[in-house]
Amino acid sequence: MPTYEYTCEKCGNQFTVILTIREYEKERERMRCPKCKTKRVKQLPSIFTAKTSDKK
Repeated sequence: MPTYEYTCEKCGNQFTVILTIREYEKERERMRCPKCKTKRVKQLPSIFTAKTSDKK
């Protein structure tokens, strides 16, 4: 499941949200800081891994 990382522009809190792609599409404009409840949050670049087949 995709992991989205955010930082709060008001209090500096960094937090991670785990959502399906469908949930993310619905929630991204309503995302709030869990600490101070502001909507002034910025999504951070996330590192991800992908599993591929090892065909030779």
